[in-house]
Amino acid sequence: MKDGNLTEDTIQKTEILMNSARWLLFIAIVLAGLISSRDVKAQQNDLIGPVVKEEILANDRIYQIYIDRYEPNEEAVRYLSAYQDSVKLMVFVGSWCRESKKYIPGLMKTIELSGAANMDIQYIGVDRQKKIPESFLKKFDIKYIPSVLVLKGNKELGRIEEKPHQLIETDLVQILESGNEKKE
Repeated sequence: MKDGNLTEDTIQKTEILMNSARWLLFIAIVLAGLISSRDVKAQQNDLIGPVVKEEILANDRIYQIYIDRYEPNEEAVRYLSAYQDSVKLMVFVGSWCRESKKYIPGLMKTIELSGAANMDIQYIGVDRQKKIPESFLKKFDIKYIPSVLVLKGNKELGRIEEKPHQLIETDLVQILESGNEKKE
């Protein structure tokens, strides 16, 4: 080096090193992205068909976070605690569905707090195209996810589709109250 100038050879070696470093950085970023997306997919597989609450919670931790944060309407919890008739709730959820993640945890917590032993709850996972499980979807005419069907025997008392009109537990109470009125 004469007078602070770099030789041509030094400049070429520096450019080669810089280009190599850029490629290594690019490859490292791509690999990190692939690994993290694989981990996310491993945690959140689409649940399809009959599933239990624990499978839903294990599949996506956002459900438990929303359950922990949710404060159900106290009147609705009292009503459900005192509700005597046997009913079945068929809850059609999409593990991919934003509305399922937003509203179903509130239903889960409300049912848990009410201790409603006379409510048989069945969760059914639905695929992204809303075509599988076909037997359930056709039988109950499911077009929106989530959908909560309230059945007494073989009779449908009502349903909550996509998002509740009020709070999900309040909508559920209204369906149960209207079912009792029709009976009397």
